[in-house]
Amino acid sequence: MRVGEGGFTLIEMLIAISILSLVLLVGSESITTLRERTVVDRAAAVVGSDVALTRGLAIRTRSNVSLAANEPAISYEIRDRAGTVFQNREFTPDSDLPLTRLDVRFTGDSLTFNSRGLLLGAGGGEIDVFGRTKSLRVVVNALARYRTVDSAGGS
Repeated sequence: MRVGEGGFTLIEMLIAISILSLVLLVGSESITTLRERTVVDRAAAVVGSDVALTRGLAIRTRSNVSLAANEPAISYEIRDRAGTVFQNREFTPDSDLPLTRLDVRFTGDSLTFNSRGLLLGAGGGEIDVFGRTKSLRVVVNALARYRTVDSAGGS
C-alpha cells in the first residue's frame, strides 16, 4: 500500500465520531422521554384500576372502603373503616412507577365508597399524577368509572 491511499484521515474520523455521538445523544434523550411518558401513562391506569378495586371491595365486604392518599410520600392505601389495609401503592423513585407528585383532589385526600358501591361526598373528583415531563389527570365519577385526560384539560 502506498502512502496516501486508502484509510481515513484524523479529521474524517473526528467528524464521523462527532456525528455518531450527536445521534446517540439525541436518541438517548428521546428514549428517556418516551420511558417517562410511558411511566406516567401506566401510573394513571393503575390509579384508575385501584379506584375500581376500592369500589369492588366496598361492595364485596359490604362496608365503606377508602383509597386514602399520603401525598408527601407519593403513595396511597386502600383500607376499610376498621383499618384493614387491602392494598398499599407507592410511586416513589424506588418503585416500578416512579412519580414526582400525586395530587388526590377529593376532600381529605381520600375517596370512600359505601357498601352499595357509591362514592361518598361529591359526585366525583380527580387524581393528578405527575412525572418529570408529563402529567395526567384521572377523572373519577360516583360509580368509579374513570377516564384519563391531559392535566391541561384535553383528552
